[in-house]
Amino acid sequence: MPTALSDPSPTWYLVLVVVVVVTGAVWVKNRTRRSLIAFAVSAGVLALLFLIDRLFESPREEASRRVVAMAAAATAVQPDAFVENLSPSFNYKNADREAIRRARAWPEIRAHNTRVAVWGLGRDDFNQVSDTELEIGFYAKAQTPSNEALLRYVKAWFVKDPDGAYRLKTIKFYTPGINGRAEDPVPYFP
Repeated sequence: MPTALSDPSPTWYLVLVVVVVVTGAVWVKNRTRRSLIAFAVSAGVLALLFLIDRLFESPREEASRRVVAMAAAATAVQPDAFVENLSPSFNYKNADREAIRRARAWPEIRAHNTRVAVWGLGRDDFNQVSDTELEIGFYAKAQTPSNEALLRYVKAWFVKDPDGAYRLKTIKFYTPGINGRAEDPVPYFP
């Protein structure tokens, strides 16, 4: 499914809603068959776009879903669930999937009862590099019940695996700041 349909811009929705409202108002005023057809067609196009948007996942939406799933797996201290979202070609500072599964971060997360949250997975920091690769930027925060927090801006690269799913290929962590970003790895990962 084309990305323009499976992940339509909010502008598309706005334009179609305006068209539906205008054609609906014209139909209510004129009550002609032609105005009814125009209203029905515009409402049908809007409904069809909405259905396609909900039924088909775009690459950006899949990457975002996987990022959220990894944050949930980290919070629940489930390394296997986390690693499911990593590509077999995953490499972060010479660490592969198995190194992530055994990372020292997992006992630390459990010991400190850390909650991991992600946000900012919007269109602004998304780039479809090629048909098989994309990059997405977002913010992540690991926070303990005592309000100790580790905040990072994250740049993640996803690759389309042979099964057709996009999975994490590599990742970089940065300290967010007003003077730009400096790369800053997460302690104990991996």
